[in-house]
Amino acid sequence: MKKFIFVIIILIMCAGGYAAYSLWDKIPAEGDVLVSIQKNSSSGQIVKDLNKKGLFEPDWVFKPVVKLYSIFFHQKVHAGVYKFNKNNRNYDILKSIFSGKQLALIKVTFPEGITIREFASICSRKLGIDSASFIKIANSDSIRSEYGIKFKSVEGYFYPATYNFFWKSKAGDIIKTLLDKSEQIWKEKFAEKADEIGKSRHYILSLASIVEAETPSIAERKRVAGVYLNRLKAGRRLEADPTVQYALNDKKRLSRSDLDVDSPYNTYRMTGLPPGPINAPSLPSIEAALQPEKHDFFYFVAIGDGSGKHNFAKNFNQHEKNRVVYKRNRKNS
Repeated sequence: MKKFIFVIIILIMCAGGYAAYSLWDKIPAEGDVLVSIQKNSSSGQIVKDLNKKGLFEPDWVFKPVVKLYSIFFHQKVHAGVYKFNKNNRNYDILKSIFSGKQLALIKVTFPEGITIREFASICSRKLGIDSASFIKIANSDSIRSEYGIKFKSVEGYFYPATYNFFWKSKAGDIIKTLLDKSEQIWKEKFAEKADEIGKSRHYILSLASIVEAETPSIAERKRVAGVYLNRLKAGRRLEADPTVQYALNDKKRLSRSDLDVDSPYNTYRMTGLPPGPINAPSLPSIEAALQPEKHDFFYFVAIGDGSGKHNFAKNFNQHEKNRVVYKRNRKNS
């Protein structure tokens, strides 16, 4: 019996010594290693997830280590994606998962002029968020009520920029971050001017989103906004292709029959602005909608030379001549 107990003590000491050695051993990694730990995972599952990346091996050593660390220090593992590198030791990993110290922030860029569906798609690819759930939560009554959005959708109210989010962040948290930033920018840069000219935020965003979609040239945007403002004042239809494309789920090239689509977003059939924004406009487009260029232009068409710029016209005859230029340039390009 004494020999048996002695052997057990020796084995425990050896196991403890091996565990201690393993904890201070550097991880086998060439570059960065990303590991996802799910919420409420057991110690066994955590070690299993780390094992998939070649970390915390052998598992028989680290399963009890994780469990004992949790009990001894009265701490829980933080869920999320962690980033480790070759300079980290297993002990660094142990401390990190219980403190959240090396949780990986993922840089996510939302380009200007994208729709809510594209915001959702980017979140799905970059952050592992279900896109359908993202859209549903974004357009929910609770979100729209919280941010005072009276329209049926938050389309156009997200601020397009680069953000840092944790992997698998809650869709609601991401949405609120996008809306909070948009609210901040609006109040700081545009609210005073909008009040001054007597236009609502919804009106400005709706106009700005069309301007955003019409021209990539920042220098042209105030002129384009001026065209639409002239048409609105004259009671003319806007006849803006991007609104029809939005009605058709962003169809890129329009046919003549597309212009007859029955939709409140079809500005070839409906007078005035569409019901709401058709994308998330950039700051220059919002500025253009607030302070459009004053002129007598009612038409514009792309030059067709690849510059993305347009020729503007005061009457339909001049517009037709500009269309000929466009077709000739397209043919020669």
